[in-house]
Amino acid sequence: MERIKPILIILFPTLAFILTHIGGFNFKQMVSTSILVLFISATLLYWRFRVAFALLGVSLLMILGLLDISHFIEFSQLDVIIFLVGMMTVIGVLEERHFFDYLLNSLGGRVSSGFALYAIILAMAALMAALVDEVTSIIFITLFILKICSRLNIDPLPFVIAAVFTTNVGSSATVVGNPIGVMIALRGGFTFTDFLLWSTPNAIIVTVVSIIASMVIWRGYVQDIDSKFRKTRLTFELTEDIMRKQRVNWVLFIGTIGMLIIHHPLESILEGLLGKSPGEMKNVLLVATPLLWSSIALLLERHRARDIITHRVDWWTLLFFMLLFSAVGTLKYTESNIKIGEYAVKLGSLVGGPLGSIEIGTLHSAFIISAILTAFLDNVLAIATMIPIVYALYEAYGWNVFSFFWAMLFAGTMAGNYTPIGSTANIIAIGILERHGKRISFSYWVKYALVIATIQVIISLLWLNAYITPRAPETYRPPI
Repeated sequence: MERIKPILIILFPTLAFILTHIGGFNFKQMVSTSILVLFISATLLYWRFRVAFALLGVSLLMILGLLDISHFIEFSQLDVIIFLVGMMTVIGVLEERHFFDYLLNSLGGRVSSGFALYAIILAMAALMAALVDEVTSIIFITLFILKICSRLNIDPLPFVIAAVFTTNVGSSATVVGNPIGVMIALRGGFTFTDFLLWSTPNAIIVTVVSIIASMVIWRGYVQDIDSKFRKTRLTFELTEDIMRKQRVNWVLFIGTIGMLIIHHPLESILEGLLGKSPGEMKNVLLVATPLLWSSIALLLERHRARDIITHRVDWWTLLFFMLLFSAVGTLKYTESNIKIGEYAVKLGSLVGGPLGSIEIGTLHSAFIISAILTAFLDNVLAIATMIPIVYALYEAYGWNVFSFFWAMLFAGTMAGNYTPIGSTANIIAIGILERHGKRISFSYWVKYALVIATIQVIISLLWLNAYITPRAPETYRPPI
């Protein structure tokens, strides 16, 4: 396999160049797409050197005039990066103050078996993602799993991967669970209640099935957890000084989580108090909340603040995020996303014949394209690329595109499990593992993702076709 990798790195972008030429892309679109394929294929094949390939990809795009400085800044999504810095700082301080040891003590005394422990942690990952967001959930859950696995002396990799799978599923349940949920809500005109009606039931079903599937696939591993759980006391000896800190730790934890949950109504209140127009402060508190609580956390640990920022914030992963986001943004910069939209309709007409409707065929082709883009780019950028395409379909054909938005949501969350770069949660979890000396290869991830993510995608497609599409409101109009 190692000998084939260099050949594949040359082969994939070459094929991309040829296919985009055949597909009618202009020269800039062909080159930018090929460089992006080079960047992504090299990253996936040589995951340990992903930042080096990311730097190479972005530099080539800039040198060839396919990405300028202003768009690099726009596409790099600094708001997401700053949010992650704040959350990593808060979680880092809580770990320094033994909050996770304290929680593990509380949980260990209430759970009767390793099977129950495994299922509860995976369910917690989905629930936290739904209530807060996928990033906060996976940071917290990954560190929690590492504590458990260290205590039981078992490999954390399968446990963490399974938690990532349920985290991404749970993030589809509500508006706040995933950035693409916010995008779908705003561009599709949906409310929090709409998500509870159309998406939450699917998320619950998929989460339960995913937990069961992971327990079957990793049955030997889960049995090992159960065996060691019954023999090992899953508790830590905490000093009196550590226990005294837990009240403040709870304030820090609940304050951060609570403000993230209610940031939308708080923003509306602030808009009224400050005389701002409705929507002017959208997502301001989403970014400001972790910054506020991370400042409080650093003041609590003021003598170690510099060390916490240096070692607890995963700068390697954050740099990779910025470069990945900006590189994928070249699809929009060169208007390659428009060409992708054209092929969505062409694919829909091909699929539509057997299905008896071009509209239904295009719905499925939009789901497939969203899933592919999500798996190999990033779900936020994938859905940002697809939403204008759905608008174009509505304006050109007058179709009821209600189901298209939910198709994008499901594809952007479930298909994000296929590869290590399919979702923000994936990359964050891998980064945390690497800082603790654990590495996941691309082949190891995909071997299990192909099974579980495919199950998740199939269930979501069934839900889309059996429940959402037949009940789509006839009067629905997207807020263009």
